[in-house]
Amino acid sequence: MVTLIKNIYLVDGSGRPPFKADVLVKDGFVAALGSFPNYKADKTIFGNENFLVPGFIDVDASSDRYMTLFTSPSHKDFVLQGITSVMIGHCGFSLAPTLYGNLEHFFSWTKTNRININWRSMGEFLSVLSKRPLGLNVGTLAGHKVMREDILKDPGSFRKLTANELRVLRLMLSRALEEGAFGLSTGLGYYPYQNTSYHEIRALADVLHQHGAVYTTHLKNEKEKLVTCVEETVKLSQDAGITSVISHLRPFIGFEDEYKKAREIIETKTARADVYFDINPFSASAVSLDALIPDAYKKEDRSTLVAKLKDASFIKNIASEFPHIDSKKIVILNAPEMGFLNGKTLYDFAQTRQLSAQAALATLMEITKLRGVVFYENLSQLEIDAALLSPRSLISTNSPSFDDVAGNFKPDRSTKTFTTYLSSAQAAHISIEKAIAKITGLPAKLFNLDGRGFISPGYAADLVLLTKDLTISSVLVNGSMVVEGGVFVGNEGAHVGSVLKKGSS
Repeated sequence: MVTLIKNIYLVDGSGRPPFKADVLVKDGFVAALGSFPNYKADKTIFGNENFLVPGFIDVDASSDRYMTLFTSPSHKDFVLQGITSVMIGHCGFSLAPTLYGNLEHFFSWTKTNRININWRSMGEFLSVLSKRPLGLNVGTLAGHKVMREDILKDPGSFRKLTANELRVLRLMLSRALEEGAFGLSTGLGYYPYQNTSYHEIRALADVLHQHGAVYTTHLKNEKEKLVTCVEETVKLSQDAGITSVISHLRPFIGFEDEYKKAREIIETKTARADVYFDINPFSASAVSLDALIPDAYKKEDRSTLVAKLKDASFIKNIASEFPHIDSKKIVILNAPEMGFLNGKTLYDFAQTRQLSAQAALATLMEITKLRGVVFYENLSQLEIDAALLSPRSLISTNSPSFDDVAGNFKPDRSTKTFTTYLSSAQAAHISIEKAIAKITGLPAKLFNLDGRGFISPGYAADLVLLTKDLTISSVLVNGSMVVEGGVFVGNEGAHVGSVLKKGSS
């Protein structure tokens, strides 16, 4: 199949200014750039002097955590906004490697009976995924939480690893990297992983350095101790000589000063440490219910807390520990096994049961057994707008493609993260070439996505035709048209995407 894209302004992902060209695509790859006025292709796309840019790279997607990787493989919400590649396996959660072949680590996020596991290692998982329908390209990190809990055989508790257990964890990570994982992710903000030692993470960072792999982390504390946590990440990156990405660095309302200081540290330490952060343009954050447990109760293991939540007096006590909550600004995003709650506000939930906002949140924790995710408008839009344009920020949805997950409720991040970012960049007078490089060439370089992120002969034909008013017109994934005229045209059972592996295109 040969496709000719004619009369476009090429923005190649490198940051250099646009230039007029035609692009020839053959067998899923960019074959040539130039002028081909008489070339007879199988399909010709007329660009009408609009921009042709590389497909956008979402560095922090949640398609694995919500199992939409399997239930909504076309990722329509994503490709319609120009995303052609995603990186999954964040915050310590990944589908591989797994010693015991189960999905118990994901039960807070989704129904775990949506897919049967027939893999253990990273290599086996990627092989299985390569045989399934995919509407875009998928790469993964190896999750610290999943590997660690498999070694301990007890996901409900936390303790320091023995020297031998740490050795096994290092070996698991090394093998996962050799088999195609792009790096390691940690979820240090998830209870009880705040207790993870620097020594443990440093031991794993040395493995990353040996493999030239990236480290991503959900910080231990994103509020009053944010600056300290960022400084620790900078130190790790410097000590181990690795690239680090802080996952969804969020400016919580009331902690704007801490956020500004943290961002300043990241932006001024570039000579010493290669640290970035990812962010999306919206002021609501996705929060797992177990992350909302008051600090006074975080020493309890999960099973004990779930049992105590059945006691009405305990619910009353835990509710009294919650700060002021605006229940109208909290939306139930995903309540596994209770889909009828998805899209409802906590206010609606409270009114139905005649509860206060605090008691309603505690009750929601009880009936879901601390499972599920809520959306809360608790971020500073002013700080988000500034962070989007930081030279150290990366753009991510931090979301799955919600084709069939949450009823009629779809958070903006799942449908318009990248188009909103481009509009913000344009409003701030950022040149189109710099704005595009931030979401294509830069993440491809940081995550070692060989053959992606740029438009150049020999590179995969992940392409987006972008109108002058920044509307997504057409999207090609590996040369196959999935969006045309702004409409999804991909076959939901088609396998146009590729499984990405570190060290191979």
